[in-house]
Amino acid sequence: MIDMYLKWPLQARSVVENWGKYRVSGDFNEVVIVGMGGSGIVGDYIQVLSASTGSLPVYVVKSHLLPGFIDEKSLLIAVSYSGNTLETLLAVENAISRGLKPVIVSSGGLLRSKAEKHGLLYIPLPQGLLPRVSLPSMLYSILALLDSSGYSIVTSSEARDSVVLMEREINSGLSVVDELTKLLYRGLFENRLIIIATHTPLEALALRGKNEFNENSKIIVKVDVAPEWMHNDIVGYEALVSLKYSVVEIVDPGDTVGVKLVKFMDEVYRQHDSETYTLYLNGETLLEKLLYGSLILGLAGAKLAALRGIDPAETRSIVQYKKQAYTIFGIENK
Repeated sequence: MIDMYLKWPLQARSVVENWGKYRVSGDFNEVVIVGMGGSGIVGDYIQVLSASTGSLPVYVVKSHLLPGFIDEKSLLIAVSYSGNTLETLLAVENAISRGLKPVIVSSGGLLRSKAEKHGLLYIPLPQGLLPRVSLPSMLYSILALLDSSGYSIVTSSEARDSVVLMEREINSGLSVVDELTKLLYRGLFENRLIIIATHTPLEALALRGKNEFNENSKIIVKVDVAPEWMHNDIVGYEALVSLKYSVVEIVDPGDTVGVKLVKFMDEVYRQHDSETYTLYLNGETLLEKLLYGSLILGLAGAKLAALRGIDPAETRSIVQYKKQAYTIFGIENK
């Protein structure tokens, strides 16, 4: 697992070297990205990147249900690493029934079969990975498609720069991972709840980190995002029941307001016997900062799993759900 994360620059570079290979034509009003779990977070990243620089609004659908507003003016992109995610398959089937032609991004599976059957644009992903560690391939593939189709969020040169950042920061990042992992490991033995605290527009990164610790380390994690946190969660500390926390504070050092917001959060946490670790994001662009933070948090989750003596790749609960999913949704297993 750790080796897969360390090969992220290779994943990203393979897409960058083929930038422009896939494109769509059309006059679209919005981008809609459908996906679940490790694939769905790609939509979250593209949404926050688009909010900063993109030409179109981006909506993220993490469900089998498609919004009613989706029509021929919607650039619909369905991403599932395995290609067999039931909710995404159902959403694609619904889109096709509406006469739409979603773009399919997967490593194969039933989604690829649907793309071939209905003449849909299919963008292949490298095989043999876990969905959560294929983030660079999925993210850069969609960014390349949008850029090449005239709806640029990230340019090829910006993508190349972000790959260089990952290559440069991997070795120094490992010491950060070790420090963070030690704090969290100690906290688990002190029955501390892990919190990932950050500021906008980094909520997608905090969610990604939570998911990484959920799946890799098999632990529950809470996400706090400022400034919204100051308008609800903070009140819960006024009459707090005896809980202890290990807090990972994710900060963009170039965001003056964000730094101050998280500093305020830190002061509240410390009043309640919390241990905190501040992860400062390296990079010049938002893409670089998201990838740097994702790499650090993914490696920390995998290393924490190793310290706990558990397999980060195993997800028994998800497997159990997928076995029952067709029954839950009331359809015949295909």
